[in-house]
Amino acid sequence: MSYEQRLQDGRLAIYLFHGVTLPHGCRIRNYTRKHLDLDTFAAIIRRLKAHGNGVSMEQVKRHYEQGEPLPDRAFAITFDDGFHNNLTVAAPLLAEERVPAMFYVTTGFVDANRMGWIDRIELAVETCVKGSLRLPWGERAFDGDEARRQLLSEIRVKVKGDRNMDADALASDIQRQLGLQVTFESDHPLDRKLTWKEVQQLASDPLFMVAGHSHTHRILEYLSDQELTDELDTSLGLLQQKARIVSDHYSYPEGLAFCYSDRVIAALRARGIRCCPSAEDGNNGPGMDLFRLKRIMVN
Repeated sequence: MSYEQRLQDGRLAIYLFHGVTLPHGCRIRNYTRKHLDLDTFAAIIRRLKAHGNGVSMEQVKRHYEQGEPLPDRAFAITFDDGFHNNLTVAAPLLAEERVPAMFYVTTGFVDANRMGWIDRIELAVETCVKGSLRLPWGERAFDGDEARRQLLSEIRVKVKGDRNMDADALASDIQRQLGLQVTFESDHPLDRKLTWKEVQQLASDPLFMVAGHSHTHRILEYLSDQELTDELDTSLGLLQQKARIVSDHYSYPEGLAFCYSDRVIAALRARGIRCCPSAEDGNNGPGMDLFRLKRIMVN
């Protein structure tokens, strides 16, 4: 199904993107299409615009809080994580098409140009066509492109489903096992994050908004009460201190049903957050809870 086919009268479609890149030359990395190529992204945005009406997440919030009407076949564009290409590749196209967008940034990624754990593992596996890894759930050998993709898919499922897994420690161990230096930073187009100055630049455009997406990208429901407090307070504090952004919008890392809860929502509400979409698939009809809005993953 094409993404414009998800548009419906009387229902809101919120689309979830991560990155938009120019050619990057990787064979294995980005096999999930977390980063779309620019031509694909442009075609999606133009088709959505031709068949629907773009709205901001602020309009979405006012619609569900105050009853402000949305246009027919309304859609909102959102990005998670805070990749540099959001500013340099995606934003110019959105500005050209006059389509508003929300950018939810992970403050720890921005603060140190830090890679997420799965990107660290993807980068390591990209460099090794053949090998084996001792993983917490067993030894896995790989040989060739398809085996590497299957390995990465297995790692994704295992790590995200285990609240006790230290994903960054696993990424470091995999880097070492493959004979690589342990690294958390990369300026590769699939890795580079926004700087704080660039966050401010993005937020200064009236067409765009920037809000929080945690500090470390850990699954919020997996955190203890104290860890949750630290995670939220750090992310919101850094946005205010380093980018002068105070927002009542947020988004959950990963965002599936097991990644947040009433406890997490209460912690967000206590900090003034009023709208926090999930990553659960679907459209949004009348009377939706602003903390349980559904989004459509684009990949």
